[in-house]
Amino acid sequence: MEGLLKSTYGTMSEGTVKDDQSESSSSLRLILVGRSGCGKSATGNSILCQPKFESRMSAQTVTKTCQEGTVTWNGRNILVVDTPSIFEEKALDQEMYKNIGDCYVLSAPGPHVLLLVTQLGRYTAQDMVAMRRVKEVFGAGVMRHMVVLFTHMEDLEHESLNEYVDNTNNLKLRLLVHECGGRYYGFNNRATGEEQKKQLAGLMAVVESLEGELQGNFYSNDLFSQAQGYKRDRGRIPGREYRSFLAQVQAQVEKQKQELEGHMLSKALHRVKKWVWSHIGLSAFILICILVYLAILINWGITHSH
Repeated sequence: MEGLLKSTYGTMSEGTVKDDQSESSSSLRLILVGRSGCGKSATGNSILCQPKFESRMSAQTVTKTCQEGTVTWNGRNILVVDTPSIFEEKALDQEMYKNIGDCYVLSAPGPHVLLLVTQLGRYTAQDMVAMRRVKEVFGAGVMRHMVVLFTHMEDLEHESLNEYVDNTNNLKLRLLVHECGGRYYGFNNRATGEEQKKQLAGLMAVVESLEGELQGNFYSNDLFSQAQGYKRDRGRIPGREYRSFLAQVQAQVEKQKQELEGHMLSKALHRVKKWVWSHIGLSAFILICILVYLAILINWGITHSH
């Protein structure tokens, strides 16, 4: 099985909720995330084993709204949510917040697993932006439920996916896989028939192994809890009430974005502090050089002012 699980998690950690026993045994909710054009819709079709989501080569984003599809696998109902361009680095407008709100509603009360779709051999700056945006949209805790799903496995030829990940010189990709707990799998979205079913079984082995580590917990937060009510009453929600929900979505995303930026700054400062203390002699020398340089500048300014 590709992508051996390499980390463990505590039970009932913050941001997770345990399924009702009957629901846990019969349903599984998956969200496809990643940058536009990485193959999310084609991957969703491979999981569903049918062309549910529109997928084609295009210079423009094909998927415009959040969509859902279901398939029964080994007696379990699997819900797959495909997402539009809500993980891009661009100004957030009301349409995007609506798409984010719809994603919350479709996957309520919360996803068991998020599949971060990225093209084999092409983990780019846009993919890194998308990964940061996933944390902004759902919260940093969602990483405990993340699996990296590589597309274009047909391009790998004779090398295994494990060998590719272990030998890649793409440091950002290595960090991504590490942050996702070493969980990854690969898809050939052109596969059909038995080959398609075989790769779905392999992915489900990774997903169910993670589900077992998390003791059946799915990821949730206040927005998912509120979205659950809208999911039951979809189509009968007053416009004003849903607009209020979308305003909460916007506020929550902005809050999570600020928390993430604060965490990144704190992490950077911690690294600087750790480096300074581990190189105390060099740090003292650099500080002295800076002070001498400032003293020379001040003296030069005073001299020329007279």
